[in-house]
Amino acid sequence: MGNVEILKRGDVQLTSAGTGIRHSEVCNGDEDNHLIQIWAFPWKASLQPAYFTRHFTEEEKQDKWALLVAPVGSDGVSTDRDGDGPAPVQSDVAFYATVLSPNRIISREMPRLEGERKAYIQVVQSSGFNQGVALGAHVRVEIGNQSVEMREGDGVFVHAAPREELRMTNLGSSVAEVLLFDVGL
Repeated sequence: MGNVEILKRGDVQLTSAGTGIRHSEVCNGDEDNHLIQIWAFPWKASLQPAYFTRHFTEEEKQDKWALLVAPVGSDGVSTDRDGDGPAPVQSDVAFYATVLSPNRIISREMPRLEGERKAYIQVVQSSGFNQGVALGAHVRVEIGNQSVEMREGDGVFVHAAPREELRMTNLGSSVAEVLLFDVGL
């Protein structure tokens, strides 16, 4: 596909390998960096290879859920290589991100789709690499009558019924960067 790109904070790159691609990834420079690489299983085989890039500002994610990736055909999803809005994925998943201020609460109603959904929540480790107790962000996730506290680097799966509300509270004194993956079962 011939793509060469340097990804920066807020960038989302989505590659659909489809019928096959060759690719490599290298760090640009000598400084350590953090990135998150997610793989989603497509809902059909033999797709054509495709590549999409999106950028989301801190303001778009500040104290709200920003939709970064959504199924092809969903509202607001463009299949343009460098389009606006969420990147298109050929799978029953949606990826959201927030940059949650201290003492703030946000919520998300699980989709009005048939059947149970699963959400995976990841608190991004933004305070830097360490091998000890997690530093930085500290959040509480609530859904139904269940609650769990999480720190940087932690991840958790939650099951939800359609229209069930997922609430997140930043309990810490620093900004919490959190990813939410809404996955069909």
